[in-house]
Amino acid sequence: MTAARGLLPLASILLALLLVQGCAALDPFAPPEQRIERALETGNYQHALELIDENDPEPRARWAERRAAIEDEAATAAAEAMHEARAASAEGAVAQALEILETAEAQLPPDSERREFISQLERQRQVGLQTLQQRHDILEARALVQRLRLLEVMRPLVRHSERLPDDPDRLANRREPLARALDGYAAGTDGEERLELLHLAQGLASDSERAERIARLERELRQAEAPEIEEEVPRSTINARLRQALEAGELSTAARWCRNEITPDTDASGPDQAAQRAHRALCEEWRERRDARAETLLEEGRSHYSAGDIEEALRHWEEGLELAPDHAGLLSAHERALRVVERLESLRVPEPLPEAEADSPPDDVPQAEPDAP
Repeated sequence: MTAARGLLPLASILLALLLVQGCAALDPFAPPEQRIERALETGNYQHALELIDENDPEPRARWAERRAAIEDEAATAAAEAMHEARAASAEGAVAQALEILETAEAQLPPDSERREFISQLERQRQVGLQTLQQRHDILEARALVQRLRLLEVMRPLVRHSERLPDDPDRLANRREPLARALDGYAAGTDGEERLELLHLAQGLASDSERAERIARLERELRQAEAPEIEEEVPRSTINARLRQALEAGELSTAARWCRNEITPDTDASGPDQAAQRAHRALCEEWRERRDARAETLLEEGRSHYSAGDIEEALRHWEEGLELAPDHAGLLSAHERALRVVERLESLRVPEPLPEAEADSPPDDVPQAEPDAP
């Protein structure tokens, strides 16, 4: 008797659960026809067709016709899903299009066109995300360089780092990850775009290996932009032009004949061989004079810099870099001077207008004539 009383509450609980769940637990025991209709009500045509194949409900002839009707409905639903997905994709809503197709893939019979479209959209999404991530990282890197420079200028002006608008150490932690990301992006590009990314990465985190890649790429780009020396031009003519430029002190003009030297002809003999030797000697003279001129410009620039004339120092160093773009001393001095100029510009306070000028009306405003006596 006691056991029977204990079973009554348990039965009541089970009955309540069944009622709350809408008798969902009885689904496996429902007649096949009922389960098929429920699958159709939820739009799961594939499951309905599978139930027909598994249970073979009676009468077979009627269910054969029903199956054909379900297949037609499934084909219509598949066409509608493809139409909606293509419309969403055309508007750029790739994720929405994929959601539509994945739902169709789960509820409709297999379709090769739909699966191909899903693969296409997945590739499109991946490429889009990678492109946008690259743009985001480049924008973040540029902003980070500017913010760190600004904080560097502001740091000497505050007594405590808490007064700074941001934590320099926290920002600096992003240097290395962003620089590595930019290196990866640069590897997938070439030319000026690659050079820009490498320079940006170098500005974030200096690296000797990256500096060598930058210098090598800059040389390649300069050679690509340099006028090509036609093989038809006799070496004697080239040497004459080179000698004339050296005698006139036009080292930049002479550079075109030595930075883009003609490949030596190993089979040359007689006058041609002599012309090759002369060309090498002239280019060696050009390099010596170029290096000497670069050193002179470096020292002259330092003198102007020490005297406080930063603009004149920059002019000398930029002239030197035109001759010797890879000169380490010129590069370092030029970069340091640019930072000083940038710092001075950020600290400059606009001068107020003179009182008389501030009070006077603009020239285009007519002034009243004084009253006649």
